[in-house]
Amino acid sequence: MDFRGTLPTSTSGPARRVWSMGSRVFTIQGSSAALLLVAAILFILPSMAPGLQAQLFSSDRTLGAQQPRVFLDCQVGRDCSFDHFRTEIGFVNWVRDRADADVHIMFTSTGLANGGRQYSIDFLGLREMEGLDDRLTYTSTGTDSSRQTQDGLTQTLRLGLVRYSVQTGSGQFFRIGYDLPESQAGAGEGGNGDGGLAAEDAFYDPWNYWTFRMGLSGNMDLRETRTETRLNPSFGANRVTPDWKIELSSWMNMRRESRQLSDGREVRNDFTSWRLSTLLVRSVSDHISVGVDLGARNSQQQNQRSRINAAPAVEYNYFPYQEATRRQFIAHYALGFENSRYTEQTIYGVTQETVPQHRIAVQYRAREEWGNAGLGFDTSQYLHDSSLYSMGVAGDLSYRITRGLELNVSGEAALVNDNIHTPASTIPDEDILLGRQSLPSSYRYQASMGFNYRWGSTFANVVNNRFPRAVR
Repeated sequence: MDFRGTLPTSTSGPARRVWSMGSRVFTIQGSSAALLLVAAILFILPSMAPGLQAQLFSSDRTLGAQQPRVFLDCQVGRDCSFDHFRTEIGFVNWVRDRADADVHIMFTSTGLANGGRQYSIDFLGLREMEGLDDRLTYTSTGTDSSRQTQDGLTQTLRLGLVRYSVQTGSGQFFRIGYDLPESQAGAGEGGNGDGGLAAEDAFYDPWNYWTFRMGLSGNMDLRETRTETRLNPSFGANRVTPDWKIELSSWMNMRRESRQLSDGREVRNDFTSWRLSTLLVRSVSDHISVGVDLGARNSQQQNQRSRINAAPAVEYNYFPYQEATRRQFIAHYALGFENSRYTEQTIYGVTQETVPQHRIAVQYRAREEWGNAGLGFDTSQYLHDSSLYSMGVAGDLSYRITRGLELNVSGEAALVNDNIHTPASTIPDEDILLGRQSLPSSYRYQASMGFNYRWGSTFANVVNNRFPRAVR
């Protein structure tokens, strides 16, 4: 469409504008020319090419369309705060369903010997960004506060999302900066001249990778007809390197409880339980580990005044251990012995015995874009009597069926025929009701299934923290 105009030929009279559209000529006289020109723009241009109409939108709308859509898939507990991430990272569009996303973020984590955790954040490109995948890790220490951990995860997440924003054309809106840590500023003591630490200083550990923890907790609940006190001391030590894994732990629970019945009688439920454990593991290769598991404990519920067990073991993982947070297929075999001292004589007529035992366990776990699943089988047997055994299978599945619809299934089944600790005498009903002892069972089954369906707006950018559940 051709627009042409001519300037007025004379200034003695009203201004005239002559416009032609193809073979049609419009003559506009006087001050109404400007009004009609604006009207032509408003009513004629929108009917023209859609591309021309899109250019009239504000830059803010254009920018919003360029922001990548991100779906967060997080199963690492309280440290994965969706509200915190949405508040701190505003250069992406957060969506509630994977089907609407350009990027699928998966969080996994594993515990460390120092009480911290190592978080693996996988960025999986979808749709136009398919194949644009990445992985970043963040490591917290056992002394980090929840805020420090959240800030570290947010920064790691922010860095990982930058490349996807650049991919959508938003790179021009970023400003890059770097704050050099004070410990690396310059080439002073511990520096190497280019702002980094010397290799020997960077890897020097005065504790030789050992970490220790000590805890003491307790609670008290006092009422007119009921009193309960509990004290829980604990201690642990760990040393983890690529070649070795050593875990030492101890725990005790001292509980004192009394209840007053309607006839004035008082019933007491006092007991003390404790547990010691030691795990020593040596890495043989990326797929094989060997170790020994040592433990000692008591259990009033299982008629055990004390039980000591030792079990050397070997483990094979089909996938490299570096991928264990995402997928693992493990076969574990242990062979050892168990020494028990019983509170009461057992149905086999003994108050103390040492018996050999072995155990086989196989487990598969995977976490993928469609969800996560796990299936495990384990069986154990006392070697002095092959008829004394137990075996069980357990599995769980969380599967995204379609947009907004998720299926959750879990189940467990076990056959139990190794209750060698069962007391010969009749177990009092009071002990059963108070949970001090339990009747033996030859099987155990458990199952659950549920669906979750969400619909409505796909965006989840807005955070409103008013009226939190804790105060309602």
